[in-house]
Amino acid sequence: MAILDNTYYQAGNSQNWEGRVDGTEQAFLRWHQVIEAIDLSEQQSLDGAFVILGFCCEEGVKRNQGRIGAKEGPTAFRNVLAGLPVHFRNTVRLIDAGDVFCSNGNLEEAQDCLHAAVNGIISMGGFPILLGGGHEITYPHYLGIQTATKQSVGMINLDAHLDIRPLVDGKGNSGTGFYQIAQHVERENLPFHYLAIGIQEISNTKALFDYADSKGVEIIHAKDIYAERLGEIMDQIIAFGKKVDQVYLTIDLDVFAAAYAPGVSALAFHGIVPDHNFQLIFDTILQLPNLRSIDVAELNPHFDIDNRTTKLGADLLFKVLQK
Repeated sequence: MAILDNTYYQAGNSQNWEGRVDGTEQAFLRWHQVIEAIDLSEQQSLDGAFVILGFCCEEGVKRNQGRIGAKEGPTAFRNVLAGLPVHFRNTVRLIDAGDVFCSNGNLEEAQDCLHAAVNGIISMGGFPILLGGGHEITYPHYLGIQTATKQSVGMINLDAHLDIRPLVDGKGNSGTGFYQIAQHVERENLPFHYLAIGIQEISNTKALFDYADSKGVEIIHAKDIYAERLGEIMDQIIAFGKKVDQVYLTIDLDVFAAAYAPGVSALAFHGIVPDHNFQLIFDTILQLPNLRSIDVAELNPHFDIDNRTTKLGADLLFKVLQK
């Protein structure tokens, strides 16, 4: 069992949320005015709460030879999210549970801490919303859900990459998350349910496609979204959700075209466009009744032009709270 190690965990702080104040009545509120800060090491009820947790880590990106800067993603996200208007019900709790950090390149220890944090949020009744950080967030996020629920977990990955690469010298990185999950479920005799949406051939070797095929991975290519297959794709997402007890959604921002998401660790020049087609797909995922947890990964503020990528990710999370 993973342990919530204070070496890698820092509790939430409401002072990290600042923004414009238009009034104090419900109709005027912004996220920074309603956010609660908590310490996950304390037992408490999180029933019905959306719980934000940062993963300030880029060691996996570094190991995968990506662009450095993702560890600053959670701070950039909070700066934008703080000013969003409150359109969700006043009975909804919005909570900041703080951050998990990666110190001195100790990725595996930081992942153990994240595993424990996600397990804690779900066990106490909350809905985790994780802010990355690199896509090394995937493996511990999955483990946290599986540990807390003891049920089958299906992963939906919005990504240009399959992230199913083998370990390098026995160590994981930002591209190995789903390989690690596949190895884990094989050891534990659990099912492996993985739906990847937005995948590009130019971003993955044939060997990765072959391995994914051997594991029964369902792949929706980026080009399929614009090939008059939208209805089929939505039906496939709904059918996927019915195969499992819990659904985990991970959003790698490099799934989007560079013009919309320049601030990522591995740029996808010809990625998908966040247009009406994408919104229908995203809404279909959000409407899955067993959606249990979400993360947004690979934001790199160092390369973000006019906060385009951060605001795109924030827009997606804004929609999550309306679901």
